[in-house]
Amino acid sequence: MIRWAGPAVAAALLALALLAVALTASSARAPTSFTVRRGPAAAPPPGAAAPPPAVRALVLADFGDETAQQSALSRAVAEAHARAPFDVAFSPGDNVYDCGPDPLRPGADGCRFAEDGASIAPGFAPPVDRRFDRFDARFPALRKDGAPIPVFLALGNHDVESRGQCADGALAPDAQARLKACLEVAHASAVWRMPGRHYLVDRGPARFVVLDSNLLLGDYGGFTLEGELAFLRAAAEGCRERPCFVVAHHPAATAGQHRAEADAAYRARVRRLEEAAGGAIAAWLCGHDHDLQHLRAAAGYDVLVSGNASRGRPRERFEKVSAPGAQLLFASTAWGYLTIEVSARGWAARFASVEGAPLHCCQASFPGRCEPVTCPAH
Repeated sequence: MIRWAGPAVAAALLALALLAVALTASSARAPTSFTVRRGPAAAPPPGAAAPPPAVRALVLADFGDETAQQSALSRAVAEAHARAPFDVAFSPGDNVYDCGPDPLRPGADGCRFAEDGASIAPGFAPPVDRRFDRFDARFPALRKDGAPIPVFLALGNHDVESRGQCADGALAPDAQARLKACLEVAHASAVWRMPGRHYLVDRGPARFVVLDSNLLLGDYGGFTLEGELAFLRAAAEGCRERPCFVVAHHPAATAGQHRAEADAAYRARVRRLEEAAGGAIAAWLCGHDHDLQHLRAAAGYDVLVSGNASRGRPRERFEKVSAPGAQLLFASTAWGYLTIEVSARGWAARFASVEGAPLHCCQASFPGRCEPVTCPAH
């Protein structure tokens, strides 16, 4: 016979149960991962001896949800930085799940884009919005030579989502999406730099071209693909003698769940961006799919997906590639991150698990492609 223990005892039992759940979540381990290796990645040769990199970059997308996975990745990145410091970090979108910044905060509606449609018009002071804590309070504050390394972000679909549960009712979805984009660009913190919807980051021998890839799904908020094309066309002029990396939330090609989005219209917009770059893309660094992938686009450049930072998809099986002519080399559901190292002669990529173990590596001699190699021990 079960007897009612009384309110005080019941409250204590509930508190213990909640504590147990919290402790379990905080110590959660990555699930067993599924990994595929195809073509030259199935049995990669040893890599060539490489000079010390001039630039070491972290790529970690889809970080913006407060989960045990996010905490584990934050610790893993901090440990990787302690072993070999990063010079710069990129977080390509979905920075604030599920609906981006709060457009209803008092003063938020004063945010305006400048005439370039990318940067913020002078004079706006963004209101405090605790939604940004999902990124700011949990992304590791990495330092090198006594100063914090810069963390650059791109806009993702969840950052500007304004439909369904994310609709606020006061603004039309298109106007709300534009305002959310504005608020993300205007925000700044110790771990958040977004100079515009699109912008350039030049570091040593590398150029990173950050794009608003929401436009691959269609024009929105008064922003057009034509604007991204013009920006990329101008940026590519600086890519004749050095590798240029596109940094964008959405992948140019993928074997993950979001391949369903890559219909004919999406693929046509990707092709227009490729044409605007004039063959100057060394690699497309992205997220959106919550996994790790290395693909070779039909146009010849590498696509590196690093989107498994806070919301894993352990059931993904990578059965089909989204774009005709693209090739999948490596894919994994492992929790992990991507490192890009660039030297004067070329560049290299390394996927590592949350435990720091190497998962997949490739090396490129500029302007060649990143060919799979056996991961070095470090």
